[in-house]
Amino acid sequence: MKRLVLFALFAAIPLAAHAAPLRVFIRGGVKTHGPNAHEHERFLNEWTKLLTERGMKADGAKDWPNAMQLSKTDVLVMYAQDGANATPEQKENLAKFTKRGGGIVVIHTAVVGNDPAWWKSVIGGAWVQGKTKWREGPMELHYSEKDKPGGPHPITLGAADFKMDDEIYYDLDMSPDVRVLAESDTRDGTPKVQAQIWTYEKDNYRAFVSIPGHLIGTFERPNYRAILLRGIAWTAKRTNLDEFCKPEEVKALSAPDK
Repeated sequence: MKRLVLFALFAAIPLAAHAAPLRVFIRGGVKTHGPNAHEHERFLNEWTKLLTERGMKADGAKDWPNAMQLSKTDVLVMYAQDGANATPEQKENLAKFTKRGGGIVVIHTAVVGNDPAWWKSVIGGAWVQGKTKWREGPMELHYSEKDKPGGPHPITLGAADFKMDDEIYYDLDMSPDVRVLAESDTRDGTPKVQAQIWTYEKDNYRAFVSIPGHLIGTFERPNYRAILLRGIAWTAKRTNLDEFCKPEEVKALSAPDK
């Protein structure tokens, strides 16, 4: 009987470890644009609830998390106007967070900050005032790795190109070490296709960046939602990247307009 009890206890250890909820902190911000654009606070509220419903332990605020909050976080999700603006203390807190392997997910306006060289060194690319450009309106997102011999990144596995209304950024300051997952044509008069979604791995941490996210409707698209949820899981180094996706979201990756 003792052997059976011990076996049951040891067998339960890996299961309990895997069942630990993923701890996510959303660094949101105030709304800065017209209707349905740059809905940073709405995203903070809606996605804190969504991630909780998907089994994560989600928290957030309209500013950087402090050191104590980061110590209880596995993935930092950022969506705020000039979201990369940070004090020396906030930069130090983030450095400690990434040093222990904390993941970073950066969406749209959070690639913008007042220290682009620092932010580029953290997430692999950044907006540079006076250099980087933007274009709102119809765009097509092209998954750049789907035809490569080695296959696509696990985040974009099975994903098909799609069209939508949103906003692209281009002429960002990009590190050569980023892995570009999706691109879009700038349509500025000359053929110029540039990165819109990428990953960046450095030291012990991972970063996932998505420029799409200008309009709140983008987050409501099931195929984009699957990519973002996979990005969160990937930065957390989870084995199953579809762990937090619904079946219909994964299905929508290959048929985004149906």
